[in-house]
Amino acid sequence: MTFIARAVGPTARLARRDFLLQSAAATAAGAASTRGRGAGPDVIRVGLVGCGGRGTGAALQAAAADAAVRIVALGDAFPDQVASAAHVLSRDAGAQFDCPRAHRWTGPEAYRRVCESGIDAVLIAAPPHLRPLHVAAAATAGLHIFCETPAAIDVVGLLEVADAFAAARRGGRSVASGLHARRDATLVAAIDHLRTGAVGTPRRVEVQAVLDDPWHVPVQREWTAAEARLRNWIADDGLSGGAFVERRIHALDRALWVLGDREPVGAEPLRGTRSADHAVRYRFADGAEIVALQAVAGRGAGRETVVGSGGSCELRLSGDGRRYQATMDHFLAGIRSGRAMDDTALLVRGTLVAIMGRLVSASGRSLAWESLVAQATPLLQFPKSAGA
Repeated sequence: MTFIARAVGPTARLARRDFLLQSAAATAAGAASTRGRGAGPDVIRVGLVGCGGRGTGAALQAAAADAAVRIVALGDAFPDQVASAAHVLSRDAGAQFDCPRAHRWTGPEAYRRVCESGIDAVLIAAPPHLRPLHVAAAATAGLHIFCETPAAIDVVGLLEVADAFAAARRGGRSVASGLHARRDATLVAAIDHLRTGAVGTPRRVEVQAVLDDPWHVPVQREWTAAEARLRNWIADDGLSGGAFVERRIHALDRALWVLGDREPVGAEPLRGTRSADHAVRYRFADGAEIVALQAVAGRGAGRETVVGSGGSCELRLSGDGRRYQATMDHFLAGIRSGRAMDDTALLVRGTLVAIMGRLVSASGRSLAWESLVAQATPLLQFPKSAGA
């Protein structure tokens, strides 16, 4: 089964608002020219949208992935973020950072200027509420897309992302996600081992976490309230999607991977878990389940346990962080070879499952997957198994 997404009209979009906890910022994307395929093996022109720590790190990983990469465009809401990224990239990427000051844009239109600057690929790492806008501009410009997680913070935004991803894939472009665990060597080996029946048939995946307090940028006197809010987006549910969406999508994706990359039939709140800020049980058609518990208090700790018909085991990631580089290596290799990378189903499904859990936790009510997806579009479908 192929991944299909179709845009719906204003009436359907209004009908979906009952499912939204926060609305994404609504800013119309400017039209961008459609470009041909990448520049070939001599040079791969890469732009960065979102010049914070994660975005700058992704740009460095892109440079490390292929000597043909040139970082040629930067965009962010704030000038100091662009300046900081330019300093780090100039120092650490050397000649692969080839971005004149004229291609370092700031302000609300910076993303559009980057996408229209003649690049081949874009790294999207601005705050999550802006990703539908940025992904749509990238797809319109005919770019290969690396998109951080989550893809959106609500169902309306996710539908826009799904439409844009589908357009990118129709044009033969790669779509890569920040779901880096999919390329973690230790975890890939563990999932392969589970496939041999190491714990029998997986029946339940328990993902429990006590998250670190989110980072905070000290507010400066000269900042407006809007700027202070945007700079500290991670602690703002209306910009991040909330901790369950922004910070737990990776654990949920790993649980979905264990259970064969399929969607649940429904989710319900778990009662009697006083220590958890979010407690959700996802149910699958064959009786399997994901139990997701999350608390935000102090230093982080947690576990991810697979319980099968013949035993149980813990999921663990490699401690060296090589999965981040491996993800970017795969993205750039696909661009160079013409074998487009396709993380669309993984990222859209994982984001929708995270949004579903947040809705269930906030409302205290059960929610059927069919009801959630029907509010997005009846044609939003996923492959039965997307693999790694």
